[in-house]
Amino acid sequence: MPTSTDTLVIGAGAAGLFAALRWAERGPVTVVEAGPDAGDPPPRWALHDYALPDAHYYRYTDDRTGKPIPQGRGLGGGSTVNSAAALRGQPWCYDGWQVPGWGWADVLTGFRGIEADQQFPGASYHGADGLIPITRLDPGPLDEAVFGWCRDAGHPAVEDHNAPGALGYGAWTTNRRDGGRWGTWAGVVPAARRAGVAIRPDTAADRLVFAGERCVGADVTGPDGPERITAGRVIVCAGAYGSPALLLRSGIGAEDALAALGAEPVSVLPGVGANLADHPWCLLDVDVTDPALIEARPVSGALLRYELPGEPGEHREAEIFPWQTRPYDLTSPPTRVSFTAALMAPRSRGRFGLGPGGPRLDVGHLTEDADAANMAEIVATTGELLEKLAADGVLTIPDDAWWRADDLVAAARAAVSSYHHHSGTCRMGDPAAGGTVVGPDLGVLGVRDLAVADSSVMPSLPRANTNLASMMIGYRSADVIR
Repeated sequence: MPTSTDTLVIGAGAAGLFAALRWAERGPVTVVEAGPDAGDPPPRWALHDYALPDAHYYRYTDDRTGKPIPQGRGLGGGSTVNSAAALRGQPWCYDGWQVPGWGWADVLTGFRGIEADQQFPGASYHGADGLIPITRLDPGPLDEAVFGWCRDAGHPAVEDHNAPGALGYGAWTTNRRDGGRWGTWAGVVPAARRAGVAIRPDTAADRLVFAGERCVGADVTGPDGPERITAGRVIVCAGAYGSPALLLRSGIGAEDALAALGAEPVSVLPGVGANLADHPWCLLDVDVTDPALIEARPVSGALLRYELPGEPGEHREAEIFPWQTRPYDLTSPPTRVSFTAALMAPRSRGRFGLGPGGPRLDVGHLTEDADAANMAEIVATTGELLEKLAADGVLTIPDDAWWRADDLVAAARAAVSSYHHHSGTCRMGDPAAGGTVVGPDLGVLGVRDLAVADSSVMPSLPRANTNLASMMIGYRSADVIR
């Protein structure tokens, strides 16, 4: 295995594999991935199952709530364990970052580059030749019932949820091929191997290595034990928790955090681990009256996106959608459906920390009162939908349904959990602004030849799943890193 390379990418997830493929156009690339590689092409279970072997997850816990926070591990990262939901977000998401080179017109090139849209390949805002197939599946009977309620409630129909500015109801956009999840493991790994990328699974990056201000590689531990890989540049793509953890272990972070770890400061950046953002969701669990109403096809059917009332330009977007619970929780009955009420523009922020005892995580869901009030509104609307479907005989609502509580704000705060779209912990922005970790070129401030390219750099969440946005950031790393 190579111990020296032009470009070392740390993390083989949604962003890292695209970064490796693009950088391979310029010279040798090595990727280290702490998790497993179960084969190329991926086995059938990796494409079609939604409760994967434990080796494919990191297991974090929210210190404030005690709730579990799983994260993807192994080839493909989050794109291997998610539901294959493939939304981009709105143009105002990226324009709102206010980072030069990262507005909507800039990121659209990356979105088009990664995708092969199956229904709208000729649209100017879609790509046709990328490695990730984007498709919309036909709605099932439960989806049609949801669409009927949306129509009666005055929401417009949407053919393509990835059309710029689209709001309303329609079928999910997903990254699937032949019914299976087609993330970066399935879509990018074969091309990366053909391009000569050396992918080293079961190899964890322990710390970055510096010569003065220059990052010259990383100390890693793999199947054969510890070793040092030297590199001309290092691109960290370890995710919203893995990337700040590696920076902190390597002497990049707030002074007190580095002192607690016994790490010699290399670059004092208080923003490392701060600005943690995630979409909060509440699940309203019901049972359909007939299992034939649903299909074992998680998050591929009905999706409603709309905006809550607010100040001009706020775009407080919400999502409501159903999904069959059983593929994720094998103990659930086949009739169980989780209706999701999600706030896609949260104000609340949390923090990721790293101490001698390991990660310290506070996601911060609904800590802002305005977020809790917004979530209560979305839950109330979802409850109205469920009452109508129950009256029509489509489903049954449990007698102790939590969303029928008098104090819906308190009930939502008790029920809230993670949509698993963690981001922002190595925030990109103006190098002169407090809290910035990487500049517009993705370079880590205060050092050279070190960049971060994954969801951790997002200044704020897009109003969408972070799957495609993470791929886009990895893809664009080759265009912006100096």
